[in-house]
Amino acid sequence: MEKTRPILYGVADYAQFRKSNAWFVDRTAKIRDLEAVRYAIFLRPRRFGKSLLVSMLRAYYDVQFADRFDEFFSGTAIGANPTEERGKYLVLHFDFSAVSKDAAVAQSKFNTYASLCCDTFARKYAPLLPEGLAGRVLATPDCGDKLNEIAQGLAGTDTKLYVFIDEYDNFTNTILAESGLNAYNELCHGDGFFKDFFARLKAATSDTEAPVTRLFITGVSPVTMDDVTSGFNIGTNISLRPQFADLAGFRHDDVRAMAEYYAPRCGFDADRACAAALAWYDNYRFGSARAPAVANTTLVLYFFEQLVNARTWPDDMVDANLRTDYAKLRHLVTMDRRLNGNFHVLENLLAGGALSEPLVGSFQARELTKKENFTSLLYWLGITAITGSDFELVEFGIPNETLKHLAAKMIPDAYSDIYKIDERMFDINRELVAFARRGDWRGFIGILAGIVKENFAVRDAVEGEKVVQSSLVALLAAAKGPYLVHHERETAGGFYDIALAPRLDRWPDIAHAALIEMKYIKAGAAAPAPGRLDVIKAEALAQLDRYAADAAVHSAGCALHRLVLVFHGGDCVLADEI
Repeated sequence: MEKTRPILYGVADYAQFRKSNAWFVDRTAKIRDLEAVRYAIFLRPRRFGKSLLVSMLRAYYDVQFADRFDEFFSGTAIGANPTEERGKYLVLHFDFSAVSKDAAVAQSKFNTYASLCCDTFARKYAPLLPEGLAGRVLATPDCGDKLNEIAQGLAGTDTKLYVFIDEYDNFTNTILAESGLNAYNELCHGDGFFKDFFARLKAATSDTEAPVTRLFITGVSPVTMDDVTSGFNIGTNISLRPQFADLAGFRHDDVRAMAEYYAPRCGFDADRACAAALAWYDNYRFGSARAPAVANTTLVLYFFEQLVNARTWPDDMVDANLRTDYAKLRHLVTMDRRLNGNFHVLENLLAGGALSEPLVGSFQARELTKKENFTSLLYWLGITAITGSDFELVEFGIPNETLKHLAAKMIPDAYSDIYKIDERMFDINRELVAFARRGDWRGFIGILAGIVKENFAVRDAVEGEKVVQSSLVALLAAAKGPYLVHHERETAGGFYDIALAPRLDRWPDIAHAALIEMKYIKAGAAAPAPGRLDVIKAEALAQLDRYAADAAVHSAGCALHRLVLVFHGGDCVLADEI
């Protein structure tokens, strides 16, 4: 058997992939579609392989790599039939993830980094530049002035310039999250240095005989671009175009091919691995509900790298790097130590399972308090994905188990920020493990009911049933127990509230599962008499009987516990198994 192809998790160097014959999903055929757009902006969530895509495009277009075309592209779709523009450009490359996220020093660090990029360009292409241009660029202290020198020095020449900006909004998003809107606005509005940089870049694309023939920008959301340019007027946002729906990400056939290649070589079950990867990392659709579903590139590689190299299932299916990324988003749901309207959107998403709003492609940071903008931001960040459409409205849902976990974690985190509560995640996790082993459900139910009563009762009186339900779902998901937490899933008998589905792919000896029906009585209503509770319990029993009859809620070899919870406001007045 040939040597097993390595998996390069966390590597964004295309040359390294080719040299080591690492596993690589070929998207080079999309180069032809990209050439139809001169100045392109491509947005995808974090860890989606955007930097590797940029590295591949640089290898294809850079004049200094022209004589290495076969080394880089033999065996690929574009290698057999390249375009006329391959190997014809001088490449100016920026990666703004390298810029400091500290608002106090961001301007000086940005100037230092961007200047270094321009100086690298000048040294690299000195023999190909007009006489004296490299020296003038190197002698200029300011990055914006260096960019002007390059643009003016190449204007009117036959030299073609391709500018790549990778992760354009990386540092600005962090500054918005950690330093606030005022610090962010200083970068992106008025005389802000980041706004000035893009103004100079625009001039290099729009002057007579402008040298920047092509531009490719990657990022996560349209927010910063709208702030620094007042819209996408320096380029075309291709992120929602059908031909680019799978430009980044793994399609189902890609995940299947990967599982079937490595399984016989590394001793794991291909079907189980493929199903797990799709459940945890898949179901993103970009542009419309008809677009092909794709999985997060880096997370799929993270999962298979563990299976291939460690010969074991990952202890944590959620990559720690992605967990860190989404932890920074806490600011989106709190403001001045208060829960804002965005928090209620997130609660409804977790409780109801879907949101319906127009998909907004351009908005500024100061407009994030508008529901439609925040809902769209959740999509751009990858917290939600498109699940359907209804005329001008788009339906959004949480795409997979990873994002269910990360989105759910934002709710107890926000309560912790505002109310200083003890999240008690370890206690819930411990009791979920006890339930998995022995079927004792009263431990975790008691902790959940206590947290609702102690900390959520005041809001519950105002906000109603969804607050209680979303709180239960969020706490169960964030506790990282041995279960997948399903909620508001359709069965043949209707929609069940919450199910604890055993992660048998990871722990095949789990013996117990749960189906939970939650009933709610408004806080202002009279306390339910015992007879009323009996009626409610009977209604829940009938529903659970219908839901449990659906094969979709069964787990092979597991005892299914049918639980009913009745809340009167924030008080759990009944918890029983039926």
